[in-house]
Amino acid sequence: MCYAIPATKANRLYWLGRYAERVYISLHLLRRYYDRMIDGDPKDYEEYYQKLDIVDQYGNDEAFRLGQMYDPKNVGSLISGLELANDNAIVLREEIKSESLSYIQMSLCHIKQCADRREKNITVLQPITDYLLAFFGSLDERGLAERMRELSKMGGLGGNIDLHIRFDYPYYRIEEAFESLKNCAEVEDNLFDPVILQRLDELIREDLYEAKADGYKQTLLTYLNHLVLL
Repeated sequence: MCYAIPATKANRLYWLGRYAERVYISLHLLRRYYDRMIDGDPKDYEEYYQKLDIVDQYGNDEAFRLGQMYDPKNVGSLISGLELANDNAIVLREEIKSESLSYIQMSLCHIKQCADRREKNITVLQPITDYLLAFFGSLDERGLAERMRELSKMGGLGGNIDLHIRFDYPYYRIEEAFESLKNCAEVEDNLFDPVILQRLDELIREDLYEAKADGYKQTLLTYLNHLVLL
C-alpha cells in the first residue's frame, strides 16, 4: 500500500530519527569522556570539542559536563537534542502513536529533573538510554507504516555515521551504517541526491578511511549532511 506523506512530516520524521540517535550516541560518548576525565587529564574534554569542530564554551571539566548535559543554549547538548526530538514527535503524534511519543517525553522529563538537581554524574542519565532504545523499538512495534519507518531510520543512520566519523570509530561501523543507508535509498526514491550518494560510495573505503588524509573526514561529513533532499 502506498502511504503518502506530506513533505513537512517527512522532514520531521527524518529529524526525529536524527535527533534521537544523536542523543543516544552522545550519551555514550559523554560517559566515555567522563570516565577519561576521572581517570586521566581533566582537560580531555577539549578533545570532545575538537571532534565536533566547536569552541570551548565552559573552560573546565565540571562546567563542560553540566553544559553538555543541561545547557539549553548549547545546540549540541543532550537537553537540546531531546527538546528538538520532542518538538518533532509531538507534531507526529498521530503517526508514531502516543506510546512512542511517551518515551521521548519521559527522556526529556528525566533530564529536566536531573538538571534541576544539577546532577553532575552522567550515569544518572542511564534511563534516557533505556527510553531511547524503547522508542526505537516502538516505532516498529506500533505499526508505523514502512515508508515512515524508513524516513526515521534514515535520520538515525545519518546521525550515526556523522558522529562515528567525527569520533574515529572503526571503519566497519561506518561501512555497516552506510550500507543500511544505501538500502534506504533503494526503497525511498528521490530522497537522496544521486551525485552525492555516488561520491560517498567512492569515498567510504577502508584504505581511504584508515589513511586519514587531510580534509578527508570533513569532505565525508559535508557530503553526508547534504545527501538527503528533505
